[in-house]
Amino acid sequence: MPRKRAGEDKENLQVFRIQVFEDVGDVYKKLDLVWENATAGQITPDHRVLIKINLNTGDPYPASTCPVMLSALIDFLRSKGIHDIWVGDCSSISALPTRKVAEQTKVLAALRGKARIVCFDEEAWVRVPIQGIYLKHVTLPQIALDADRIISLANLKTHRHSDYSFGLKLSVGFMHPLERYPLHHDHLSEKIAEISLALQPDLTIIDGRTAFITGGPEQGRTEKAGIVIVGGNPLAVDFEAYRTMYSLKRKYACLEGFVEDPFETAQLGHGRDIGLVGLSWQNYECVEL
Repeated sequence: MPRKRAGEDKENLQVFRIQVFEDVGDVYKKLDLVWENATAGQITPDHRVLIKINLNTGDPYPASTCPVMLSALIDFLRSKGIHDIWVGDCSSISALPTRKVAEQTKVLAALRGKARIVCFDEEAWVRVPIQGIYLKHVTLPQIALDADRIISLANLKTHRHSDYSFGLKLSVGFMHPLERYPLHHDHLSEKIAEISLALQPDLTIIDGRTAFITGGPEQGRTEKAGIVIVGGNPLAVDFEAYRTMYSLKRKYACLEGFVEDPFETAQLGHGRDIGLVGLSWQNYECVEL
């Protein structure tokens, strides 16, 4: 069965934009002020929490998850009494095994003594049927379905195949590696949105302190964006991330076909059209911190 978000009917439809550049401690000081609102009270000490990270390749942040940001997130969760923490991903086929990538990116060192690394390529898989237009099933790691809560820790970057990579795109890392070949054959952006019919995170955090504004996913032009975006509704969070990316690309005169309306893009437009998270998300409130 597909995994739905916890407390979907209780969320207050707020997306938080946290202004920050280098000191990740500031991120969590500000997030602490709105934690109950951001999570709708749905992430508690009795939960097994999986943090889904980005270990697509061994390239450093913003290509992959920043180990400093990850370590600070784990410390923050532990300060909330949450100690059963797993951190997981499955790297691209060309970069496997994931454990090697976790070592290259210093993620393993960041987790030591704090959380358990979960390399999906070392775990059991299960086929989940969905009612997508382009996808009828997605093969997911069983451990992702076993987690009580999932937090997606994504980056803010362009992508040479899917145009951009935020929270929805991070879900490709849940997909079995052998299913990623046909994923890329056609309608990639639409299929990315449909993966979330099988599994959705309970909280999405986009680490946009630094962003790729051209290229990606493993290499590109980097610029300081100074923003971390947090929210429970994955479509609303990616909507804000796209607005941020569009502003950056306009500022640095590298629009490359990016358009102002996020829903004119295949990924977000298709996510809306298939009713990915219902219609109520459109009334979300953006809160600046």
